[in-house]
Amino acid sequence: MAQSIITIKKRSTFVFVKDNGKFLRAKSFDIQILQDNTLNNVIAVGYTATKKLGSAVTRNKAKRRMREMVRKVITKYGKINFYYVLIAKSSILTTPFKELELELENIIT
Repeated sequence: MAQSIITIKKRSTFVFVKDNGKFLRAKSFDIQILQDNTLNNVIAVGYTATKKLGSAVTRNKAKRRMREMVRKVITKYGKINFYYVLIAKSSILTTPFKELELELENIIT
């Protein structure tokens, strides 16, 4: 069942999820999860790749991998009216993509 996904763009929303949500760690990324019934039956997803990760090219690659993970995993297993914020770690660039998908699936189910 494919869910409609919106991307978080405002800093205030990222801060809201950070302050009120649940923080979970995985090997290649961290994730913040928050349920909010005012989302009108959508899933809101945000992506963060800090400068600690490396150059702009490296950060963009990490975000591309996270977006593809979300497209494949959260559309299937994500819960409606939830915020998900993915924060990249350096190992996200070297981990095989199938492992990343399994990590995300295990952490959100």
